[in-house]
Amino acid sequence: MRLGTRQTRYAPVQRECGRSLAESRRLTGPAGDIMLAARSLFERQGVAKTTVKDVAAEAGVTRELVYYYFENKQAVVDAVLDDYVEDLVESVIVWNESRRFGDTSGSLRACIATFRRALYDAEGNQRPMIAVLEELGVRDAFDVRAVRETVDCINGNIVAEYAAYHQVEIEFVYEMFCVVVFGLVGLVKINPAISDEALMKVVEQALHLDMEPLDAPDEIRHPNPPAATCEA
Repeated sequence: MRLGTRQTRYAPVQRECGRSLAESRRLTGPAGDIMLAARSLFERQGVAKTTVKDVAAEAGVTRELVYYYFENKQAVVDAVLDDYVEDLVESVIVWNESRRFGDTSGSLRACIATFRRALYDAEGNQRPMIAVLEELGVRDAFDVRAVRETVDCINGNIVAEYAAYHQVEIEFVYEMFCVVVFGLVGLVKINPAISDEALMKVVEQALHLDMEPLDAPDEIRHPNPPAATCEA
């Protein structure tokens, strides 16, 4: 996020691959409020029908304040797209935090559920994000970026943990994860009714996952062993 003078207003996120699981890239403060107002309007009435004046009114601020943080409407659009990416990456982070060590099957089932929720609601309808991306004509470019950043997150953190306790049976791990994520998106578009069990099997076979449960090692079960005591 870049705020302040004309030279330091918001610009689309540019960064190298990789990120910490504890890292958040959400816009906060007034800029975040303006972005969320724009996101809500884009999803309700479309991007073309939304003006900067509309965004200011929705956020409860003046147009001058919108232009203080965002040089123009395109900068607001870029901020919303960045926020959509953050939605997807944070869904991976939340899923990772809920995993139980050694329960590959349970983790995979939760991963598939997370994947579905990211793109579809409980009734199977596409999230409003999809209509915004399609109106802007950036669906393909967004998919590439979203897959890259989510796979960066998985490969830099979750794969490393898996490899410490399992034999990795595939080469080109990063590339295979990209293939799998892209493939899942396409498969669900082709067959929206496909079951979670079928999607799990596809991922298991594509990545040659070891589905046997593991017992947690001592350092995970007892991360802070009690201090030794001396008896008189």
